[in-house]
Amino acid sequence: MNVILMEHGLSDSKVMATFFLITYNQERYVREAIEGAFSQTYSPLEIVISDDCSSDGTFLIIEEMCAKYDGPHNIVINRNKENLGLIGHINRITSLSSGELIVYAAGDDISLPYRTAKLVECYLASSRKASLIHSSVYLIDNDENRVGMRLPPVISGGLDIHGMAVSGALIIGATSAFTRNINIIFGPITYSKCIEDLVMGFRSALTGGLEYMDEPLILYRHESGITAKSGRRNQSFDEFLRRKLCDQDGYLAVLSQRLADLKRIGNSDLQLPIIIKRAEELLRRKVWTRNYRFFKLMSYSAKSDLLVVFFNSWFRQKKWRIFFPVQKLMHKRLKERT
Repeated sequence: MNVILMEHGLSDSKVMATFFLITYNQERYVREAIEGAFSQTYSPLEIVISDDCSSDGTFLIIEEMCAKYDGPHNIVINRNKENLGLIGHINRITSLSSGELIVYAAGDDISLPYRTAKLVECYLASSRKASLIHSSVYLIDNDENRVGMRLPPVISGGLDIHGMAVSGALIIGATSAFTRNINIIFGPITYSKCIEDLVMGFRSALTGGLEYMDEPLILYRHESGITAKSGRRNQSFDEFLRRKLCDQDGYLAVLSQRLADLKRIGNSDLQLPIIIKRAEELLRRKVWTRNYRFFKLMSYSAKSDLLVVFFNSWFRQKKWRIFFPVQKLMHKRLKERT
């Protein structure tokens, strides 16, 4: 195993690439993810496998497979001494890799062998101006059967930069490759609850460097419909609410990070719609948690031109509070009959 960093100084026609595989408690799937990394056809390539202090056998598998590797790529392995969380780990990527182009990979997905080569080809076609390149994916179930394809929301939804500013879905983060330039312009992500692809995708769009490859380059883990439906059937309203609030925390953090990024580059045109969207989300949060006095919040909503948001949120949370107990009762009676 070559645990070294490759040197710069390559010819202009060659791009030094880093394939960065990020892992955490993925012992069930990480072996296939590593095999996907090792299978990359592009050269020169360094492969960095970085584990975020897993508590299961993930890192043991990493050590075992890297010790046996005798292929052409240079391998770097890292284990964080403490769990940094996804954003903390993402922020470490630049310091752990030496490539001009950093190909991001998740520890439960499988990159196709030609993935890096295709991404580098797209990067060179942009005259090295792209700051982030992303693609579509093949969806696979837990048995690695292909069950369809998925396009990134920014493509399927036809979003422009104004739509992207307030969107809660942009790219499929596990497909992305980005350059060091994006980190030089914006610095690390400062809001730890962010969803990284919502930040990186928007940052790249702001610099005019978001490029899309219309070709699936990853086998992307996809929860089967039966499992998903079973989970929804058995959850309580409180579990549903916790998940919803957790998702909302991430979205609010993304909106705050986008505001900070816009201020950093002196872009004031897109700040107002984000401020309005953030106010709407905070109002929805109050309604869903019932942390308010009804008429006082209604009055505030009217003064802030958010009355429609208030009533829509109020009716939705009422509907779901009724739905889950009724669903549970119906499921219980159905089981009794059978």
